[in-house]
Amino acid sequence: MKRILITGASGFIGRHVVASLADQGYEIHAVDLRRGPSAANVIWHETNLLDTKQVSDLFRTILPTHLLHFAWYAEHGKFWSSPLNLDWVAASIGLFKSFAEAGGRRAVFAGSCAEYDWAGSEPLVEDKTPCEPGSLYGGCKNATRQVVQSYASQAGVSVAWGRIFFLYGPDENPNRLIPSILRPMLEGKPGYCRSGDHVRDLLHVYDVAFAFVALLQSEVKGPVNIGSGDRITLGEVSRRVARIVVREDLLTVDRQPPTPENPAVILADVNRLRREVGWKPRYDLTSGLEQVVASMGHPPTLK
Repeated sequence: MKRILITGASGFIGRHVVASLADQGYEIHAVDLRRGPSAANVIWHETNLLDTKQVSDLFRTILPTHLLHFAWYAEHGKFWSSPLNLDWVAASIGLFKSFAEAGGRRAVFAGSCAEYDWAGSEPLVEDKTPCEPGSLYGGCKNATRQVVQSYASQAGVSVAWGRIFFLYGPDENPNRLIPSILRPMLEGKPGYCRSGDHVRDLLHVYDVAFAFVALLQSEVKGPVNIGSGDRITLGEVSRRVARIVVREDLLTVDRQPPTPENPAVILADVNRLRREVGWKPRYDLTSGLEQVVASMGHPPTLK
């Protein structure tokens, strides 16, 4: 039987991965500091992944054949520069070592588009764009990838690295772009987009979860961009949100200039995800935004 261990299993992405894998023949071991929803074939483990003994004991007990690692420090607005990123480099490498020693066969890690050099304006490509992170977070993710991939070759473990771009969906942090605009407008208050001309690559969290499941079940190794590949400005995203709730009168779109930390364009090349993994999204941006609005108890007005 395929036995999978999922870290960060009650998080923004992890909870949807657990749900997606529930009927696909895996014995699922979900790991987090807080227990998620109960399910007949999901075994929850409340484990501190920064505690090496707890991690070692967990892997020796479960002996997972597959691993999906999402857990990391992710507090909104703070994770970019937090020294806690350093703790998660060590924890993630130790976790993978325990997985390999327990006989694990296939692992997929959650990486980030922040591993890339953001200086250009072209889509970021896995085997072409330099990895020159401009943040501590991106540097720590990239360093973890390098060590894990090197050890994977030595240990005979198949490893893929999903580089997440920009995601959205129900129950995300209220300070992120879409809820920060949507919630005020639903209350009849102004919505504000600061960087209206900036181009970003957005993907619904359900599709991000499905992409990771597809990557896990494939034989693809190494970095794979997890994004939509669609070029859209944040101003247009904001205007679509406003049109869905029919409150365009409340929206203000500013055009703050780009900076190295907030560049003009961050866009994924998704050829590897589409062609090699064989994945395609279930939501386009409009249908995804409508789903978010509906999840907040406000049926979309725009059809």
